[in-house]
Amino acid sequence: MKFPLDESLPGYVNDSIAILEKILTSDNFSVFERITRVSRGEIFVLKILLFNNGTSTPTEISEAMKSTKGRISAILNSLEKKGFISREIDKDNRRNIIVTLADSGRDYVMKELLECYRIVAHAFEELGEKDSKKFVELTERVFHLMNE
Repeated sequence: MKFPLDESLPGYVNDSIAILEKILTSDNFSVFERITRVSRGEIFVLKILLFNNGTSTPTEISEAMKSTKGRISAILNSLEKKGFISREIDKDNRRNIIVTLADSGRDYVMKELLECYRIVAHAFEELGEKDSKKFVELTERVFHLMNE
């Protein structure tokens, strides 16, 4: 699929959009998708638990993910079936559920995080310090502008 050109825009804008579209639909983008998985879905929930000393509540997870409680419940159900977490009623407040990271969940999320960090570290090492800083700076700026 190709975006229609907007003739009212400068040529470099249309060219940049076309290149970005090509990148996003390429096989190489799958590596980027793998890296971004750590910021959503099951891996993100496991990451939250990992960085919260292995426990959290569904409400805290929902707030961290900026997601609905229904979505979090579905993710927790899936993770529990896989044996990555357990859920218990909070002994201090029976209205709350405590989600606990299982050893298998900890092992899984650590493996995923380390692989993602390895991939990103390799790219930044190849870019070098100057280009890495420039990439991060431009990426922050682009995402800021896209959100305006």
